[in-house]
Amino acid sequence: MPEVIAQLNYPTTTRSVGRARADCRDLLVSCCLPEAQDFVDDMVLMVSELMTNAVTHGRVPGTSGRQVRMAIEKTGDVIRVEVRDTQNDKQPRLCETSEGAGGRGLVLVDALSDAWGVSPEVIGKTVWVEKRLER
Repeated sequence: MPEVIAQLNYPTTTRSVGRARADCRDLLVSCCLPEAQDFVDDMVLMVSELMTNAVTHGRVPGTSGRQVRMAIEKTGDVIRVEVRDTQNDKQPRLCETSEGAGGRGLVLVDALSDAWGVSPEVIGKTVWVEKRLER
């Protein structure tokens, strides 16, 4: 059964990305990973990418009241981060790095994580990443 480290809500603004990065770092260091700096750095980078996608592409156009939720869980030696937004019709996809200036965030997530995916919700979607702690 997963141990929930945190569930935090953020407004759909670009400032939320930095706040989520800082929250992720603080939570991981304070509760379970002070000695695993490289692991924490990787998780923070992945949170940055997922949150950037959520606040950029995951909100319903013309709305400002919707929120993005970040959840961090630990199951054994696996940390899972989930970012949920309210947009159903824009599913993230892994792009080829030659497809233009954008779209490289999920390439980083794919390279740094052990697994990642998208779970559809009744309203919106949850994009998740998992990474195993190396002992």
